[in-house]
Amino acid sequence: MTFRLFLSAIAILCLSGCNKPDFDEGVIKGMLEGTPLTLSTEQVTLSPSQVDCGVQNDLWEPPSGNTARLKQKGRDLGFTDDVRVADPDIHQPFTQITGTFTVAVSDVSKLRDTDGGNKLVDVRLGVVINQECLTTPLPLMGVRKGAFTPDAPVVFRFQGAGKDWSLDKLVH
Repeated sequence: MTFRLFLSAIAILCLSGCNKPDFDEGVIKGMLEGTPLTLSTEQVTLSPSQVDCGVQNDLWEPPSGNTARLKQKGRDLGFTDDVRVADPDIHQPFTQITGTFTVAVSDVSKLRDTDGGNKLVDVRLGVVINQECLTTPLPLMGVRKGAFTPDAPVVFRFQGAGKDWSLDKLVH
C-alpha cells in the first residue's frame, strides 16, 4: 500500500513537472538573450559614474548644461545621440542607441495574448556594451503615454504557436 502511494506521488509530481507551458518566462528570456537584438533609436539610462567614466574615456565630452556631447568613440559603440544628464522627466542620465546588441533580461513581468494569436510580453532588460565604463547592462527604457521612461517595461511582440515562437518586434 505504501509503495503504491509512493508511485502515485511520483507520477503526479512527474506529470505536473513535465507539463510545462510551451511559451513562458524562461523561453522568453532564452530567446531574447540568445540572439543579439537590432535596436533603432532606443533610449538607455546611465549612472552618474558611467557618465563620468565615459568622459574620461573619450566617449562623450564633459557635461555642459544639460548635455554631454557624443564623441566618435561613443558612436563606435552604438550611441547615436548626446547624453542628457539632467532631464526633468527622466531624472537620470540617458542617451540613445542604434545597432545590434546582446541583452540581459532581469524580469519578465507580464505575458498576455493578443487578438491575432500573438503574445505581448513586458520585459525589463539591459543592453550589454563591451566597454570598461559600461560593466553592467544599460537599462532599456520603455514607453508610457507616448514618452520614454525608465519606470516602464519594454514590450515585445512574439508570433507563433505551441513550441514554435519567434520575436516579431519591440512594440511602443
